[in-house]
Amino acid sequence: MKINGIEIDVSKLISKNDLLEKLKLYGACDRVLADIREFYDKEFGNELIWRYPICDGVHAGVTIVVVKEGFLSLPYDDIDREDYEIFELEHASLLDEATCKCFIDNWKSFSDDLLGALGDMLSIVKNK
Repeated sequence: MKINGIEIDVSKLISKNDLLEKLKLYGACDRVLADIREFYDKEFGNELIWRYPICDGVHAGVTIVVVKEGFLSLPYDDIDREDYEIFELEHASLLDEATCKCFIDNWKSFSDDLLGALGDMLSIVKNK
């Protein structure tokens, strides 16, 4: 498997079930992903964990983790100062094609809207 130009040896990835068990055992929060980030970064040169901080239609955002089975979406609604995102493990799922397309479309729409608004803000502030 290749992600962002990086060849990934799938056998070295954490499994979906092991990750979910780890989160259940140590706390369903982003802080628990620290050692996985560290291992992935050392092994692959990339953390292979991404935050998708816009609403997925149900939750405030999701964190996506590369696992042996694919890409695990860990949705969250709350963020804590010390633990960061608090995951809703009962809604964790592997990404499918439709969800990936939806995430891409929503991100592009969000980004285009924000960039347009920021450009207008810049013009207004500059002309004051």
